[in-house]
Amino acid sequence: MSRAPRPDRPVIVVRILALLTVALGLMCVFLAGAWQDKRQEAACWRIAAEFQQQPLGGCEE
Repeated sequence: MSRAPRPDRPVIVVRILALLTVALGLMCVFLAGAWQDKRQEAACWRIAAEFQQQPLGGCEE
């Protein structure tokens, strides 16, 4: 019987950690974009409240 050589356990662990790192990085990019959108929306509402003015297009939700 011929078997293909199995990768060493440390190699598997490194691959899993690399995959986890990429996933966390993608989550950070997504959360940064969402945070930026909410920050702009909050600034819009703050201006509307401080100056009693509603922007032409309204504040996006």
